[in-house]
Amino acid sequence: MHIQTAQAHTQTGLARIVGVLFLVQFALFLIPLIVLGSAINWPVSLGDPASEVLPRIAEQASAVTIGYSGYFASALLLLPIAVLVSQLFDKRYSGLILTGAILGSIASFAKLFGIARWLVAMPFLADIYLDPAATDVTREATIVVYTALNEYAGGVGELLGVALFSGLWTLAVAVLIMRTRQLPVWLGWFGLVAAAISLLLSTGLLGVQFGTALLVGQGVVWQLWMIAMGVVLLVNRHTASAAVAPSAA
Repeated sequence: MHIQTAQAHTQTGLARIVGVLFLVQFALFLIPLIVLGSAINWPVSLGDPASEVLPRIAEQASAVTIGYSGYFASALLLLPIAVLVSQLFDKRYSGLILTGAILGSIASFAKLFGIARWLVAMPFLADIYLDPAATDVTREATIVVYTALNEYAGGVGELLGVALFSGLWTLAVAVLIMRTRQLPVWLGWFGLVAAAISLLLSTGLLGVQFGTALLVGQGVVWQLWMIAMGVVLLVNRHTASAAVAPSAA
């Protein structure tokens, strides 16, 4: 009985920690949303040509650094979230738990790779492009490098990180919620919707073209689900008792 109680307290404490992490992740995401949104019309401007983006990056250098640093921190936080949230569920679903942790970790690393280009490579390219001594050939070459880097790192960050692997991780967590019933079922259904939109966006890997509206919509729905997860984990007590029940038997 004492062991079961101790395990329940441990799970409750872990659930609250993870809940806080979910909410901190959203708070960090607000930094790029507010700072970059006002400075460079992010994320709508992601598809703008290099000739417009590079001067904008140079003009708003401080905002770009602050905004993307916040976004980087938000993406980094997905790693401990993915690992720790998996520990809250019934260990009878260990296969799905492990799969979810791996998918979430990959999503985090892919996002970080994509975001890093805006903190390192793009400001450097902007300086080259706007150098008064730069020739037309140099500027054209800079645009080529920008386009190639944006296609590659952007594909990894947005299509693999934001869309595919975040969608698969969300799907895994949603299925765990619905199977274990340790969290409200509506949260599982909400997760399925967020996962479906993310996976729809990932079809860009197959050449399907979507406007920025879907990218923005995916971000809104996914972040709302993350907020819901954070709030529920902070107030829900059933998570702990259900998670330790098998070991108490």
